[in-house]
Amino acid sequence: MKEIHVRKVELFDTSLRDGMQQPNIDISVPNAVSLLERMAAFGFRYAEIGFAGANQFVSDLSSALESADTGAMKLALFGRTRGHGAKVQEWPDVQFIVNRRKRVPVAVIVVKSRLLDVKKSLETTPEENLLMAYETIACLQDSGLEVIVDLEHAMDAACGRRENGNHCDADFSRRSLDYLHQMIAQCARQQVSRIIVCDTTGGANPEEVAQVIGGLAQSYPGANFGFHGHTDRGFGVANTRAAILAGAVQVQGTLLGTGERCGNVNLTTVIGSMQLRGEAEFVTPESLAELTNLAHSAYEAFGIEAPHGAPIVGTGAFGTWAGMHGSSERKNPGAYLWCDPSKVGAVPVIGVNGQSGKANIILLSKAIGVPLDSAQAQEFMDDNQAMIEGDGYTASEVSFKLACMKVVNTLKNRFSVKSWRVIDESDESGDRYVQASMSLRLGDSRVTVTRAEGAGPVDALTKAMRSELEKWHPAIARMHLGRFSVTAIDVSAQDTAAHVRVTVSFHADGHEPWTTAGVSSDLNQAALMAIVDGFHYWLQIDPE
Repeated sequence: MKEIHVRKVELFDTSLRDGMQQPNIDISVPNAVSLLERMAAFGFRYAEIGFAGANQFVSDLSSALESADTGAMKLALFGRTRGHGAKVQEWPDVQFIVNRRKRVPVAVIVVKSRLLDVKKSLETTPEENLLMAYETIACLQDSGLEVIVDLEHAMDAACGRRENGNHCDADFSRRSLDYLHQMIAQCARQQVSRIIVCDTTGGANPEEVAQVIGGLAQSYPGANFGFHGHTDRGFGVANTRAAILAGAVQVQGTLLGTGERCGNVNLTTVIGSMQLRGEAEFVTPESLAELTNLAHSAYEAFGIEAPHGAPIVGTGAFGTWAGMHGSSERKNPGAYLWCDPSKVGAVPVIGVNGQSGKANIILLSKAIGVPLDSAQAQEFMDDNQAMIEGDGYTASEVSFKLACMKVVNTLKNRFSVKSWRVIDESDESGDRYVQASMSLRLGDSRVTVTRAEGAGPVDALTKAMRSELEKWHPAIARMHLGRFSVTAIDVSAQDTAAHVRVTVSFHADGHEPWTTAGVSSDLNQAALMAIVDGFHYWLQIDPE
């Protein structure tokens, strides 16, 4: 068998620059430093830390990185070519980059490569734009910086497209393509480190990308070409794959696919999908096994939730909730998986929801250490139909485990709620009064009544339960309620009788946080179910 040669490809991340253009995304300087250190250890070759001088964050991050360990990964700053009529040495982008060259040794310069943009956006001549690019690159190189050139709108220029993806007339298309090659030839003569073909609008397709990158690699054999993709047509990963197979030595994107409009190409998807198939090598196999952990640390750093269906690293990437699939997985593990999850640091997931059957319950119960047989799984389904149908056990594996323990009688009967009531009164001035009262059974015989006021029903229920349980279980004092969320289920079909799912998070010093869930047609009942599970779980792991 002929040995297949797998090319090594550089990873360039722009999460802290291009990725930050996505609305409702944020990251602190300490979290950014930590993420960059993790990316360096993983094997990223370059990381762009921001637009030169664009905001205080970039300046603060540049300073904070002085003491950071980013290993062999090169840090980069993004900037523009000097403006029309400006002196390059006085151009603010150039000055900012040059002043930080000791710690950030790479300059990424964006160049207008489409004739349309030179005339309409820069409002200058094609010749002046070439000179602006030449002088900016030369100045940065003379200052000892490695220069990467991003050819903005290069794919549209190569394919003869203008505003809104419309085609140019034949003459303008020819002149635009000629101008693109003038810019590329100039960059090649200046021996820039990498020439990046940008699909700025995300409007290209894989066939176009393969043709453009392949043609450039042949026409300019001494140059190193990369690709910067976006996902506006849903082709971001496919286009990046096409670029790599056509000869690109570097791919630019964001670790999680963040960015303006539909986002930059998702590098976790590119890395996992191609390296696991032997189409490219981005990192070592040992680093690849850290891909899922890296992605989830990035989701946390940016304060965004990992999408359930994100390829490779999503919570559902290697999971099945369908009953028939669960049954097959039980008999033949891996039957519904496209690769071995452990190679990217993930594990197969068997979920339980309204589409699941007994096989899923049996498999998941075994995975969490409370195995149920077929009869017990049926009892589980009969007793917890609302939670199953309402995705309560998708939201909380803790609640699933506790429910399994009840079936097999291994959940110690420390307490139960016999009855409860919430008084929630408001007046027209906005004043509100909330009180929860409940009757608790402690152990097998003792019954006590407790009540408490709170800012809302969840707060009042939690305080009422805590005030009594702390007397008998002091460990309760060390656990605290975090956040809770409410999701209405099937509102369109049920209107005001719709079920709701409440998830509640808890935390305690020295312990991993945990989340519980409840499902009911009554919001307070669903909240109480989740609160009770939260207390039971804590008393299981820290009895006193």
